[in-house]
Amino acid sequence: MILLLIFGCKDDRSYICNQLNVYETQMRRLPIIALTALVLMIAGCGKKNEMPMLKTCIFPGDYPDPSIMREGDDFYMTHSCFTYYPGLLIWHSTDLVTWEPVARAVQGQDYSIFAPELCKVGGKYYIYYPTSTGLNFVVTADRIEGPWSEPVQIDVSGIDPGHVIGEDGKRYLYLSDGNAPLILVQLTDDGLAVASEPETSFAGWPIPEDWVTEGFWLESPKLFKRGDWFYLVTAEGGTAGPETSHMVLVARSRSAAGPWENSPYNPMIHTYSASEDWWSKGHGSLIDDAQGNWYVVYHAYRNGFHTLGRSTMIESVEWTEDGWPVAAQKDGALWENHGLQADYSYLRDYDNPLMWAKWEPGTETLMTTTAIDAEYRIEAEFEVSGTDMAGLYLFYNDDASFGLRLGMEPSLSSAGQIRKIRIENHNNIASVWKMNGNEWEAVEENVDLSSYNHNVYKGFFALRPAYLLTGSARLVSFTYTPLGNNY
Repeated sequence: MILLLIFGCKDDRSYICNQLNVYETQMRRLPIIALTALVLMIAGCGKKNEMPMLKTCIFPGDYPDPSIMREGDDFYMTHSCFTYYPGLLIWHSTDLVTWEPVARAVQGQDYSIFAPELCKVGGKYYIYYPTSTGLNFVVTADRIEGPWSEPVQIDVSGIDPGHVIGEDGKRYLYLSDGNAPLILVQLTDDGLAVASEPETSFAGWPIPEDWVTEGFWLESPKLFKRGDWFYLVTAEGGTAGPETSHMVLVARSRSAAGPWENSPYNPMIHTYSASEDWWSKGHGSLIDDAQGNWYVVYHAYRNGFHTLGRSTMIESVEWTEDGWPVAAQKDGALWENHGLQADYSYLRDYDNPLMWAKWEPGTETLMTTTAIDAEYRIEAEFEVSGTDMAGLYLFYNDDASFGLRLGMEPSLSSAGQIRKIRIENHNNIASVWKMNGNEWEAVEENVDLSSYNHNVYKGFFALRPAYLLTGSARLVSFTYTPLGNNY
């Protein structure tokens, strides 16, 4: 019986043997029932807290370019924030499925932020991020909740920074240069400046000529070490455009500086057909949990909903006998409920100020949040006076928005009027109403908003619920209600 249990627990054989040797004398004196109980306890030590197989969308809506890190049993993630400020919303989870917002790391700036890198080194948290100015910055904090430092400029160009500590104990940053090999630069020990001249590094994976993509676009370097190997996870093919554009690729090296060997199982993640539930899957990061399970986190567009932006997905990962990570379920396999969970209440807490960010290019106060459903209703109640204006919108950018702006009703008192607006979006077909007396009055109905996305208006934004306030206008209430069957 003892031998059977030892060979049945492959993760803990040496530990079991050591324990049996230590207690050998004592065991001989124990009744057989007690001996069996002790061996069962030891043999079961590696079977606790195993995570379930995952293949699901954890952040539907506009949550692109995920960067994830683990600290013990706690996971933290952030995403591109572009021109929504405060930016770089940080999320926390203990199960990789449900998340809660904890902080925004960057206050208002005059640039767009995309593809950040979140990591922790020597007791300090870092977020490296590129900007629309061509410059890279880093912010730091002693606690994930903040306060976060003012941005520090890193004197290196490129996008999509990826941080790694090399075999020499030095800190390095990989960056993308678009249609060129990745850039590698050494950082100072405090991670706040460059310590070497940039050099070219990994040249990417050759995309088959007959694949339909936006182009080569080698980007999103994310690195980790497992055993004696450094692994480099990248993306190619472009992050929008054709449904089959993006992909997650893997390479490895004995050194953090390369040379890199491409995985024979590439691409690890890819959309092969426009009929799949999720389009343009790419920009991946690999993460393990405290029990040794592995996962890949990446972004993708929901089929037919470029307007929602790029959602964050997660899939379980297995390791091949020759040491390569692969998706635990065959890439392109069917998703349960199209990959959508039954409960996203953790993303619908619109009373939490962290869920809102200002559209910074605007001169007026336009506050935006993230829609996560294919069909939903938003309603807002405002108090306006004098020349105040208030509005409710589905907002992509200044050239693509749908909604209504209201001022005071001339026939009513000029002191603090209450105005109400409602918008419904049914699979990209939207209508807007205003409250007239005690009844809703249609203002504009059945407008097709499906073109309000990056492929038409650029910017990598999403169609977001938003409200506008001018002067002393005040938001009294806001509600977001999912409608229909969002599967």
